[in-house]
Amino acid sequence: MKFLASALAFLSILSTTAFAEDAPLTNSNTLLVVKVTNGTAQGTSVTDDKVFVRIFQHEQLTETLEGKVDASGQAVFENVPTREHTVAVASARHGDMMFASRAVSLSSESGTGVAHVTVYDVSEDNSKLSVGMHHFVIKAQSDSLVITEYMQLKNASDMAVISKEKDAQGLPVVLKILLPAEFADLRFAGYFHTDAVVVTEDGFYDTMAMPPGTNHQAAFSYTLGIDSATMDVAKRISLPTSEFVLFSQLGPGKITGLGSATGRMTMADGTSAEYFNLSELNSGDTINFQVTGFNVIKSQRKSWIIMGVVFGVVTMLAVLRLRPKSKQPSSE
Repeated sequence: MKFLASALAFLSILSTTAFAEDAPLTNSNTLLVVKVTNGTAQGTSVTDDKVFVRIFQHEQLTETLEGKVDASGQAVFENVPTREHTVAVASARHGDMMFASRAVSLSSESGTGVAHVTVYDVSEDNSKLSVGMHHFVIKAQSDSLVITEYMQLKNASDMAVISKEKDAQGLPVVLKILLPAEFADLRFAGYFHTDAVVVTEDGFYDTMAMPPGTNHQAAFSYTLGIDSATMDVAKRISLPTSEFVLFSQLGPGKITGLGSATGRMTMADGTSAEYFNLSELNSGDTINFQVTGFNVIKSQRKSWIIMGVVFGVVTMLAVLRLRPKSKQPSSE
């Protein structure tokens, strides 16, 4: 199974920059203790869970150590080879899932390093998954609409959630995101990892287990080609959503079909947007609207997406909650 976000987030920052040759590794008296705990209430024992430790020197992987959790909930690694800029990342396999620690700096002077790994029992009940805030930002750029979605994902259980539904490769369909028809140039930022995502004709799904927590911040963007003066857009809701806010930055374009805008807001980058606020949406609901007011000129120039700061618009949530709500979309 794939590493959870804590491991992947660390690995994603490792570079391939060449460094000057260092002195050879030498054994030291450095001791690394990996403490493994189960974050699931009344969860299964972690004794005998396999533990892996990756050793990095100057951001280059130099060695991988293996061990098992003992009855005290620890795996102890003696004489770990260290020198300046030595970093260890520990992971533990529990219930066929891998869970990782934060990076731990090691040095021969410190004598002992401690890495903490929290594991969880695994559940296939993805009914515990939901969305808190969902921001849908739409802009006009060249001959395309650029849409960026920010989602506050929630797992209300104390277990790592996968799904009973499996794809053709036997991977769990944990979180399915539905996108408007004919989307293109799908890009990911925050939470989602491309090696765990499967893109389909109507969107994508994530195969990585969602750990417990109520503030997993996800972001992705895509384009819709502007091919007519009026475009129909349908955004389908995949998970129960507390609040959905559509931000419009369309220049000459305009959003219709959602009633009057709730108001205008200054975005994190200083630009202005009108917004439409909807709440308490259910899985299967569809938000239908039109984008109008464009003079359509076919262009061969490709549009590029510049991703914003993940969940940068979250700073305005307190203000939005004071605004009146618009009517709810109908379910399909």
